[in-house]
Amino acid sequence: MMSIKDRTDSVWETIGLPLFTEIKGDARTEVCVIGGGLSGLSIAYELAKRGKSVTLLESFRLGSGQSGRTTAHLSCQLEEEFSELIKMHDLHTIRKFLEGHRSAIDTIASIVDMEDILCDFKRVDGYLFEGETTSENFLTREHDAGKKCGIFLDPVFKTPLLKEKRPGLRFASQAQFHPMKYMRGLTECLIDLGVIIHENTRVTEIENPTPALSCIKTEHNFDIQADFVVVATDTPINTRFPIHTKQHAYRTYAIALELEREVENVLLWDTEEPYHYVRVQEHKLIVGGEDHRTGQMPDEDPFTKLENWTRRNFDFVGAVTEKWSGQVYEPSDVIGYIGKSPGVEKNITIATGYSGIGMTSAIIASQIIPNLIENRFHPLAEIYDPKRPPLRNMTEFVKENVNAVYQYTDWLTKSDVKNEDEIPEDSGCLIRHRLTKNCVYHEKGNNFERKSAVCTHLGGLVHWNDIEKTWDCPAHGSRFNTHGTPIEGPAMSELPEP
Repeated sequence: MMSIKDRTDSVWETIGLPLFTEIKGDARTEVCVIGGGLSGLSIAYELAKRGKSVTLLESFRLGSGQSGRTTAHLSCQLEEEFSELIKMHDLHTIRKFLEGHRSAIDTIASIVDMEDILCDFKRVDGYLFEGETTSENFLTREHDAGKKCGIFLDPVFKTPLLKEKRPGLRFASQAQFHPMKYMRGLTECLIDLGVIIHENTRVTEIENPTPALSCIKTEHNFDIQADFVVVATDTPINTRFPIHTKQHAYRTYAIALELEREVENVLLWDTEEPYHYVRVQEHKLIVGGEDHRTGQMPDEDPFTKLENWTRRNFDFVGAVTEKWSGQVYEPSDVIGYIGKSPGVEKNITIATGYSGIGMTSAIIASQIIPNLIENRFHPLAEIYDPKRPPLRNMTEFVKENVNAVYQYTDWLTKSDVKNEDEIPEDSGCLIRHRLTKNCVYHEKGNNFERKSAVCTHLGGLVHWNDIEKTWDCPAHGSRFNTHGTPIEGPAMSELPEP
């Protein structure tokens, strides 16, 4: 399956999922799940197993979002240091949070066995190792902080696979799998369970004519009425403000390289900022990292930096076979937002803010949300509650929101080029037009696509992403293709004509 949203293709996307038609008329369902990634499929699976009538809507193809562009680590090793996590949350909350991710790995293992899903699932050890710029005694501090959090880490003097001898901390009994193979198996289960699935069905509006009923409108003006709605779209499309000030979009990058010899299957993470993460899949080494805020491209090519880092640290890799990017949403306090939407509607739930632990977070969402729909208790619902009070440590929250506000100063800048003819083919630029700006994509020859550069979410100005050939909003992470169609993020409407 070739990517239909971005120009790059991940190592996983050669695996195709079953095809489904777009919705052709109005419909009625008990639960409508919006989003066909691992979250949406897993939530739909759990709801259907409990006897619910479920309809799932995906705007493109199943797995065409972040779930197909991950590196698919299954781990309770977090992007945030344990020593920092302790500053944000009490130890009871942290232990429940970490236990949720450990339990999620067990849940995947159970489903793989029960449903006989062939997805290369295997238990592996993970290692957090000392990076090239690590501060002194960092690993000792992390070991001690991890112990307080209920994670017992084994110090090692030499981390596996690395060219040089570097100390690390071993996370026992983590796991990995092939995400598209797993989602293919899960989709086949959904078909057997009677879940109705529609692809190429983009939601444009969610209304609540009554407190107990939602009306989901699609781009072709069909209505789906549902008692409950689950918004599993990476970041919520049903709210404009509440969640988008508490989490922030980052682009992340990955490459796959040929292995020149057999190596041990392990997960690796370094301690640099931004950090790097590594795993083995069949005859390839997969390396990710070089994250940056969406719409704020760095000066140096992220793929070049990833490859250089890889060759400095490993002596058994050959040619790069695939390179791709994805998008993650970083919550200000590390813990994502899974539960009832912050709006007045009581029947809409959301699942977002997964950071770099999206696979296990998706499984946690598939346990919390069905319980909420059935009005049943779940031990993790309180700590993931989207309406929970602000974190104790506000530094990251303030820093990220200052960054978001600063992006609106783009309204004051000049055009990227003086006229359209200066734009290279298959590239885009912003051009000032009186008091506003247009985004102009030079398709081929004298063919140009012109759209307003004003993001339809909250009015930020989009920036050109030359890697994926998309228009990305640096304020809250909305992304649009060259036709102006939203493909990711909170924006639901197309970029208008200039």
